[in-house]
Amino acid sequence: MISDLRLVIDVGNTSIKMVCFDGRNVIEEVRVNNISQKESLDFISKYKFSYGIYCSTVVLDDYFNCFVNNLSIPMMHFVPGITPIPIKNLYKTPLTLGADRLAAAIGASVNNKGANILVIDVGTCITYDFVNSKGEYEGGNISPGIEMRLKSLNAFTSKLPLISAEGYIPAMGESTETAIRSGVINGVLHEIEGYINMFIDKYSQLYVYLTGGSRVNLHFSEKNYTFAPAKPVGTNISLIEDKLLVPEGLNAILEYNKR
Repeated sequence: MISDLRLVIDVGNTSIKMVCFDGRNVIEEVRVNNISQKESLDFISKYKFSYGIYCSTVVLDDYFNCFVNNLSIPMMHFVPGITPIPIKNLYKTPLTLGADRLAAAIGASVNNKGANILVIDVGTCITYDFVNSKGEYEGGNISPGIEMRLKSLNAFTSKLPLISAEGYIPAMGESTETAIRSGVINGVLHEIEGYINMFIDKYSQLYVYLTGGSRVNLHFSEKNYTFAPAKPVGTNISLIEDKLLVPEGLNAILEYNKR
C-alpha cells in the first residue's frame, strides 16, 4: 500500500502545531514554541512527506518562510478567500477571516456533511463559528480568551492583581483572587452555554465542537455536559472535544486541492 504522508503546520499565537497525516489518519503530532526547535526539525526528518499545507494566525517571520521554502516537498499556504475550500464561504470579508477559524469549521464539517455545526475554539481568543446543513460557512464571533480577560482586569484597573486561571473556583468569590478567577472562568462557561443554547433553540439537530488550548480550564459540569463521540445533540447536550480540529481542516483543504 502506497503511503500518503502529509505535513500540516498550524501556526498559532502561542505555539506551532505540526501533524503528520497518512490520508485522513493522524500518525503523530508535536507542539513547539518556534519552528527552529530541535523537535520540529526531528519531526520533519522522521517522515517521508509527499506534500503539505500550513496556515498562520500571526505574521510569519523570514525564518519560518525560509524554513518552508527549503522543504523538499510542495507546501500549500492556506489563505481564506484565495485558497479553494470544500465548503462555501459566506463571510463578507473573506480575506480578513482567520485561517484557523475557517480551517476548524471545515474540519468539523467534512466529517458531518448535511449537519448544522457550531465550532467553539477556546484559545488566546474564543471564537464561535457556524456551518449550516447546506455546507455553508455563515460566519462567527470573536471574544476575549481566558488569559486575555485576566490580564485585562489587571491592566485596566489600579488594584486588581494578575492571577492564574488555575486554582480554586467557587460559585461566588471568597477573596479578590477567587472573585477574579471565578468571574472569568464562570463567565466564559456561561458565555459558551449561551451560544450553545441559542443555536439549539434554532436547530433541532446540531453538532457542537470544542477545541483550543484552553478548553481544559473550562470545568464543564458533568451534570450538564458529556464529552462524547460525534453525534447530534438535542435535549441532552453532548460536546465533541477535538484538539486537532484545525489540522484536520487543513488536511481536508489539502486533500480537496489535490483531487
